Amino acid sequence: MHTSILKSLSAAWFAGLLLVTPALAEPEAAAETEAVEEEDPDETLLKSLLNQTYTGDLPIEGWTDYGGGLVSPPIYVHLYQREDGTSLVLTSKLASKKYQVIDALMISKPWKGYAISIACTQGDDFTLRFIGDARGPGEKEWWTEVRRAWEIEVPPKPKPEGEGEADTEAAKPESEAKSETEEKPEPNPGKIKEANTRGVKCTNPNW
Repeated sequence: MHTSILKSLSAAWFAGLLLVTPALAEPEAAAETEAVEEEDPDETLLKSLLNQTYTGDLPIEGWTDYGGGLVSPPIYVHLYQREDGTSLVLTSKLASKKYQVIDALMISKPWKGYAISIACTQGDDFTLRFIGDARGPGEKEWWTEVRRAWEIEVPPKPKPEGEGEADTEAAKPESEAKSETEEKPEPNPGKIKEANTRGVKCTNPNW
C-alpha cells in the first residue's frame, strides 16, 4: 500500500510539472515579443539611413527637406524637419558623383523662439561645421544666443609643403612621440558630436 501511495504522488507531481512548464515559458516569450515591439522607430530610422548612397536629393517619408550645403570637401550637411518640430541632420560624403550618409542626428523640438541652424561657426574657426539650436532678432544675419550645439568633424587640413615634420618628430624623445601617436584619434570626417556652445554663432535660418 505504501508503494501505491508513492506511485500516485509521483504521477501527480509529474502531471503538475507538465502543466507548470508551459506557464513558465509563456512570460519569457511575451517579454521577447514586447521587446521587439518597443523598438524606437526614430532609432530604427537613424540606423537605416547610415551608409545609404544617393544622387541628387534623398527624400525621407514624413520629413520636409530644408536643404543643406558643403561643410568642407567632401563633407556635406542636410536638414530635414518633421511636423512635430523634430529636426533630422544628415552628413554625407561625396565620392564618384554619389553621396554616402556618414552620420545622422535627430534633434528634439527647440524651445519657443529658437530654431535649428546647420550653418554655425565657433570662435576664430569660420568653417560652417557646427549645428546650433539658436535664437536672435529676425533682422540679424548672425545669432549668438545658442542653447545647444553639435560639431561636424571635417577632414584634417593638409600641412604646408616643406614643413619639417620628419625633423620635428626625430627631435622629440621616443616616449613623447609614442604618447602623441597613441592619444591622437583617427579622423572620422562627417561624424557628428556634441559641442560646447561657447563662442558659437549661427546664421539666421530665415535669412
